[in-house]
Amino acid sequence: MENTITIALPVKSYIKKYLETQYGADYKVNISDSFGILILNVLHKKTSYYNYKREKDNREESFPIHISLSNFEKYGCGITDMQLYLIHKSIDYDFRMSMFQAAVINHRKFGIRYKESIESFLDSFNISEDELSYSTIRKDFNRKKTKIEQSLNLKRQI
Repeated sequence: MENTITIALPVKSYIKKYLETQYGADYKVNISDSFGILILNVLHKKTSYYNYKREKDNREESFPIHISLSNFEKYGCGITDMQLYLIHKSIDYDFRMSMFQAAVINHRKFGIRYKESIESFLDSFNISEDELSYSTIRKDFNRKKTKIEQSLNLKRQI
């Protein structure tokens, strides 16, 4: 992209697929979507180095984030490893909560099994079992299901 600064956001492969589906493979930051708001709010002009000990994870892929020169001048493009990690963690949380809420809604409203909903959600982003296993997702879902059901306040309709 012309006249932009690019930041490579380290992500897990399934998060990259999710972001590419949601925002396109050539994302340009803007203030009109939640991802752009998140990115612009962590950027800063001055760099301060903090020796962040990276969490154990396998963020092997990267998702390019393009920042226009005007946004660069306004917000800067300094971003720490810790902030990159927290952005990834936030996106992963949103991804999982969207999937879990869809599974609960589909089960409550239409009687669709949780496994079917979760697998369909993953399939819609072309996420394979190797990238994110169903057993891992199901354990996380089981821990959060009751809280999600309470927060959605749905009445059983089948």
